[in-house]
Amino acid sequence: GNMAGYGPRGPSDDHVWALLSYLLTFVASLLAPFVIYLVKMNESRYVRFHAAQSLNMGLTALIYSFVAGVGGIVLAIFTHGIALIVIIPLFIAFGIAHLVYLILAAIGASRGDLYRVPTVLCLPMVR
Repeated sequence: GNMAGYGPRGPSDDHVWALLSYLLTFVASLLAPFVIYLVKMNESRYVRFHAAQSLNMGLTALIYSFVAGVGGIVLAIFTHGIALIVIIPLFIAFGIAHLVYLILAAIGASRGDLYRVPTVLCLPMVR
């Protein structure tokens, strides 16, 4: 008979890799989904979808952070710091939204769903 663990890989293996492409971003930032994407992209369309989405979320956050940082500094200088009253809460709100959607996507990935993060938080750069 077929011994457990030696059979063909089931979808659960893909679910684990998809889940890790989100969870490992807490440890390894953009590196984790990038490596998973490269290793699994031709093996599993499902893992590729989630790793690409996780990578896109990270890249989107990086771009927004850079733009907000530079824009924030410029606005803070021109408004003598008053703009920070608006910028800091927006930055915190974005961080919370990013975290919430990262968790929702991770849950979706572990369940076998092609959960899509809203484009505003996940610009479609890597497919």
